[in-house]
Amino acid sequence: MDSLVLYAIALLLLIHWTLSMRRNKEIAFLLVFLAAGATLALYQGVDMLLLLLGVLIFNGMASTYYSKKNYVFFLLALFFIQMVQYSTVLIAQAMLLGFMSAAYFFLGNPRRASVQVERRRDVAQIVMGLAFIAAFVLVAAVYVKLLLISAILIASVVGNFSVSNGKSKMSKILRSFERRDAVFGQGAVWLAAGALVAMSFLNNLGIAAVLVALFVGDAVATLAGTTYRWPLPYNRKKSLAGTAAYFAVTAVISFPFIGPLCLLTALVAAVVESAPWHIDDNFDTAVILTALLLLLGFAGIA
Repeated sequence: MDSLVLYAIALLLLIHWTLSMRRNKEIAFLLVFLAAGATLALYQGVDMLLLLLGVLIFNGMASTYYSKKNYVFFLLALFFIQMVQYSTVLIAQAMLLGFMSAAYFFLGNPRRASVQVERRRDVAQIVMGLAFIAAFVLVAAVYVKLLLISAILIASVVGNFSVSNGKSKMSKILRSFERRDAVFGQGAVWLAAGALVAMSFLNNLGIAAVLVALFVGDAVATLAGTTYRWPLPYNRKKSLAGTAAYFAVTAVISFPFIGPLCLLTALVAAVVESAPWHIDDNFDTAVILTALLLLLGFAGIA
């Protein structure tokens, strides 16, 4: 009990210190998410030092994007993954908190790309999503989660290489998927963060349901919305056809994983995605869907 009291006092002091650090948002963000990691570790009864070490490493990966230091943090990330013996929940939580502590790098509201670019992005997203979802059916879930984590790490390194080598063929290919005025990799970072939210707190069935919404439902909504432009009354940037397609596709594909509850989760996901307020629609949807599925009994094991 004494240690918990001391921890609570330290946490309050840390929050007070963080709020007073107006000129150094990088350190402030990091301290907030380190405090979140410490709280999460205490709640779950896991090794706090390991989780906080992971947060620092993945913060380093995110904050050194566009530099050669990023590769050093990538190697440290591989070492951390081996150190925690491939505990997918711990890895996902460390990645999530580490990436979010540097999320200010990827904030902004980029303009829509051309219809051709948007459709190219959406087709790629659907293909990736269906591959991950099929893997949940065909392969042991622990390997699927490790595959997702590996994909995020590899995408980070490839993205960093592409930024550093702007004239390379890889850079040109990846930039052909980017929206105007977007930070390079912005959409992919928020999509990855959404997947990490689900992997951090949900069981395998819940994770699969969230991935259906993020990868497939969202992309189908954009394809339908750019084809049939019937604006919603509360958000004229979104289409009735797109929202309806989001609901239908998400409900159908997630039914094998969560049964009739797919109707509720698909409705909530479609409404959140179509809302006029967003940090990023994929991230917002993942957070709210994960909270809903936790309430419905799909909590994972730390």
